[in-house]
Amino acid sequence: MSVVEYEVGRSPGPPTRKRVEVDPITLRVLGGAFHAIAKEMAGVLFRMSYSSIIRESEDLGAGIFDAEGRELCESDSTPMHIGSLPWYIRGFLHRLGDSIEDGDVIVHNHPYLGASHSPDVAVAVPIFHDGELLGFAAVTAHVLDVGGSFPGINADAFDVYAEAKMYNALRWYERGELNEDLDRMIFDNVRTETMNRGDMNAMLAACQLGRERFLRLVERYGAEVVMSAAYDWMDYSERMLRTEIAKIPDGTYGPVIGWLDDDARNRDVRLRVETRVIVEGDEVTIDLTGSHPEVPTGYNVPFEGSLLVSCYYAVRTILLDEVTFPEHVPQNDGVFRPVNVIAPKGTIFNPTFPRACFSRFCQTQRVVDNVNLALAEALPDKVTGGNSAGIHFCAYAGFDASQGEYWLYLEVNEGSYGGRFGKDAMDSVDNLMANTRNNPIEELDMRFPMRCDQYELRPEPAAPGKWRGGVGIIRRNRFLVDGTYSCEGDRQTDPPKGVFGGWDGLVASCRKNPDTGRQEILPAKVTGIPFSAGEYIEFREPNAAGYGDPLERDPAQVREDVLDDFTTIELARDAYGVVFADERTLEIDAKATEALRKELRSGGGEHSLTAYFAERELPPVSPPASVAGNREFGID
Repeated sequence: MSVVEYEVGRSPGPPTRKRVEVDPITLRVLGGAFHAIAKEMAGVLFRMSYSSIIRESEDLGAGIFDAEGRELCESDSTPMHIGSLPWYIRGFLHRLGDSIEDGDVIVHNHPYLGASHSPDVAVAVPIFHDGELLGFAAVTAHVLDVGGSFPGINADAFDVYAEAKMYNALRWYERGELNEDLDRMIFDNVRTETMNRGDMNAMLAACQLGRERFLRLVERYGAEVVMSAAYDWMDYSERMLRTEIAKIPDGTYGPVIGWLDDDARNRDVRLRVETRVIVEGDEVTIDLTGSHPEVPTGYNVPFEGSLLVSCYYAVRTILLDEVTFPEHVPQNDGVFRPVNVIAPKGTIFNPTFPRACFSRFCQTQRVVDNVNLALAEALPDKVTGGNSAGIHFCAYAGFDASQGEYWLYLEVNEGSYGGRFGKDAMDSVDNLMANTRNNPIEELDMRFPMRCDQYELRPEPAAPGKWRGGVGIIRRNRFLVDGTYSCEGDRQTDPPKGVFGGWDGLVASCRKNPDTGRQEILPAKVTGIPFSAGEYIEFREPNAAGYGDPLERDPAQVREDVLDDFTTIELARDAYGVVFADERTLEIDAKATEALRKELRSGGGEHSLTAYFAERELPPVSPPASVAGNREFGID
């Protein structure tokens, strides 16, 4: 069946399977068992995987799904992977229909048939009981290379065929037997055969474990009880989310407008992200009408596997936060049902086949952040100031002649959260849809011909606010051999937005051979940039925005911020209105502070950290490792 015949965004609706009544104790037991299965599947996957993007960063998802792709349970990993798996399943069912048999193992990554993007390969095994297809155990994870034009990352790809090899509902195993021809086709056509094979075998093992664990439940409680319990939990999660949505006054919130740097090719054209949140009763609609048209590069977003998932996550994380919400609400198909999404066809958030859509993460992050900002007035105690909402997702690569394969390292460089009601923000942490762990520098130094010269909080201060914004990282990585560098990144032009008087944050930057005679300022999105041995890259990830008027921050806390290098003496004066009688001891001049704060309140003034530093050079840094490395490789 053709891709163009596929009905994008069509969910199967409520389950039609006849249910039986499940007592509350059994319901709780089975609910805990579902979550345990998904968690154990994820544990198998990241412990068995070869590549660090799965093993260390945990860029993966795992869960159990019914025969039409409804999610029963999910692992506690990156949100992008789990919410997308129902769409993967519906995507491969579009081709396979009812021809799936016990023992089949399905591989799928088609971005126009449910996949989040082509490097996120899914492996799924059917769960049969007494000849009936009950559902699937499925996982997805980011594999290192999928045979695109350049190693690892292809932000500037011509179309989907240039970005990756498409696996559209392929049977890797058929009735339990390995399809050897397909196996060779998959692994002979990527640059990292050993790593990909190890990762995908780990994915298979996780699925087999999930199937075994689920069938144990079925054998103990019976299929009718287990499936009825699963559907009851979905209804429960749906009710809980609808209850919270109904507390928001009806209306249209926004629009919030953000700007992406460029499309990885046309550097002088920024891309508009326009977001409205429409609340009607117990349903919410996220409307992206007005966003930029689709682009001729890989900087488009798969509608089902990426955009829908991001919108589900945005609503869930604001209204049903696991830490602050008083009751446990499991993540399953129920939390998807009250959320509707509008993205006109032919825009970057709903591209037309065969547009490439390899690099889509920063766009979805901005949608989540825009939803957060749009709901600030209605839910001031549940939102944050503007988050970094962007990453520099990098691929470092070279060819190892002794192994006959490429070495390839993928790295997610994290930013920070915005300030929040009652608390300062979290620093140097992956946020929103990403939720991946950082790769230890030991992983880079021990396994690849590279070296990390610096990895710490960036030297610029946090965005001022009653509760300050978070601080991003500065990181420097050096090639020890000749190689190539690719990146999908953003947020180098449009800073995170402050709320309730908090300052806007600080944009990201990327430099090749910084603070040397060879320095080059690089855009956030590049594909296949050559690096010679000894050359190095520097990232400074965004400092997120502040929450609340900085003039309401306790001067004693501002003094502590200066001592902890979260702000400077100058910014304490200019943004917080705090005057120190003695800049050595940081003794606060209470009268001068009161007078300055009164003056600042009446005078308006600057409220953007990016603008504040516009006429100031980035603080120079000279970590000893960079100095020694430059000397070693003769870089002046």
